[in-house]
Amino acid sequence: ISGGHLNPAVTFGAFVGGNITFLRGILYWHGQLLGSIVACLLLKFVTGGMTTGGFAVSGVSVWNALVFEIVMTFGLVYTVYATAIDPKKGAIGTIAPLAIGLIVAANIFDGGVFTGASMNPAVAFGPALVSWNWVNQWVYWV
Repeated sequence: ISGGHLNPAVTFGAFVGGNITFLRGILYWHGQLLGSIVACLLLKFVTGGMTTGGFAVSGVSVWNALVFEIVMTFGLVYTVYATAIDPKKGAIGTIAPLAIGLIVAANIFDGGVFTGASMNPAVAFGPALVSWNWVNQWVYWV
């Protein structure tokens, strides 16, 4: 139905690139955030009420986390757009799954220990809402 839009950042990139309308983007964002909330509520139920405290790591400043998330998210959105969305992609589109998987893996290896390598605002939003812990939540949305 959505063409694989699971990440609000990628959906925003598709909107900026002119591949989806603003209304469709808003609807996708609502679905993505709702999916994150429902998944976190189910996990809270299954684990007996346990919640996560967020992605904060001691020794990492908010500004370092912001830079990490911006760079990792840009790399992901750029790769998705260049290999899967762009109508001028040509033959490079055949490597889209591999390229996207490799950029996600590289981002996790590089930034996972510092920020959780979210690259997806919905991944940070669901746990924050369910645990009601909004500390530095803005980092994942900028």
